Amino acid sequence: MKKINIISAVVLLMFFSSCTDYLDETPDNRIEANTLEKASEILVAAYPQGDYFFTDWMTDDSEYIESNQQLTKLTDIFLWKELDELDESNTPTNYWNNAYEAISQANATLDALDKIKSDDIAFRNAIKGEALLCRAYAHFMLANLFSNNYNEATSKTDLGIPYVLESENVLIKQYERNTLFETYTLIEKDLTDGLKLLSNKYYSGSKKYHFTTTAAKAFACRFYMYKGDYTESIKYADMILGVNSVNPVYLKDLAAFSSQSGSTAKRNFFVKNTDPSNILIVEKLVSVGLRSNYGYRTSISVWRNLYWNSNIWDGTDLRDNGYGKYAIETAKFKEEFYKESLTATTGYPFFVQPVFRGEELVFNRIECNIELNNFTAALADFNILGNSRYTGAKTLTIDDIQTYYTTKDEAGNDVLPDEKSALISLLLSEKRKEFLQEGMRWFDIKRHHIAIEHVTSDGDIITLEKDDLRKVLQIPQNATSRGIAKNPR
Repeated sequence: MKKINIISAVVLLMFFSSCTDYLDETPDNRIEANTLEKASEILVAAYPQGDYFFTDWMTDDSEYIESNQQLTKLTDIFLWKELDELDESNTPTNYWNNAYEAISQANATLDALDKIKSDDIAFRNAIKGEALLCRAYAHFMLANLFSNNYNEATSKTDLGIPYVLESENVLIKQYERNTLFETYTLIEKDLTDGLKLLSNKYYSGSKKYHFTTTAAKAFACRFYMYKGDYTESIKYADMILGVNSVNPVYLKDLAAFSSQSGSTAKRNFFVKNTDPSNILIVEKLVSVGLRSNYGYRTSISVWRNLYWNSNIWDGTDLRDNGYGKYAIETAKFKEEFYKESLTATTGYPFFVQPVFRGEELVFNRIECNIELNNFTAALADFNILGNSRYTGAKTLTIDDIQTYYTTKDEAGNDVLPDEKSALISLLLSEKRKEFLQEGMRWFDIKRHHIAIEHVTSDGDIITLEKDDLRKVLQIPQNATSRGIAKNPR
């Protein structure tokens, strides 16, 4: 049976678990959460522990590296083959299962709150708010991996995902896929209801491992941008960054990051929970996803094209050296290890990842302003970002950006892009550099209809077209075997 790391006070039925012997016990065999404190402990595991690093291997950031050790699953992911039956770390099925496990934890918390008698209404509301945010986030991530991009015109016919609003109390429960419109409506309700109830008062320490009010607003900013409600997305970005400004604490200090001595120090600096730019940090179980000697990675040639050959700012890109110059692994995340016991020699590799960073808010606001034709506002944020990412960065004009992205037609004539197209090109380039090897690139490839070519180990070129159906990951086999509709192919 697949090992699962349990870090909460309860053990719940896994929604679509690949384990089979859990069926020997009743699905409702739980430790009773009869106090608000115990209910809050359930939420520790309500954040998906599955990693989505596998999406990086599907993007233009990864190439075949001859010296690396390859596993079948890594090759199949690189070739955009379906792995719907394989439930291991670094696979779509593993993320699906982990996300629904997290949803199950959130629902268990909500169930427990209904039964707990307490006069501490503020604490109860704070727990409920976090549970709703966790449930919304896990469903949102699933929808953006296993469904089409949200499009208002087609959302009522596009397939969403099963939205689970209650704990399982039967051995095997049947589920159906909501439409994408229904899925997003339910996500939005949980998100907005949760935001009204959240309180930072009850978190200790850095508060970075839970949905604080800031983390919830960062999630709302991403949600509304993906939904196409650009004005609402900007509203939430402004709440954190400031109106017509960028609070510099939400931009990671890359000069300080680059000056750290050695890759371990850089990794510790990148994920430290005292850094305001790390808005929400989640623990992830991982196998070979962080190991640079495995699989398909950012090759030196890809690295040079990103950081050397795509520089409009006339300055030195701090990410070139800071993220791990000439490396095929960025200095961002460090693999740790859980032992099964104090004396055990086996356990579970894991890492911690900032799943919401302050920099994303800036990029989201830029994109939303571009879509709303607020080009001057987008340019202002670009120049703030450029000054934080390049030494000696020049101040860009829209003319500069249009000129930089000028192409040639078949006759050799210059083709000047329009303002919107040029700004989007710069956005996607800078965002790709910023979030290299964080699993973010795939969502932009999917949302912006970008075609990709991969070269196989045999030298063959295969293409993922801009609207390729394989960009919507296939529903895992252990879900389709229970009647969940597959995605079209």
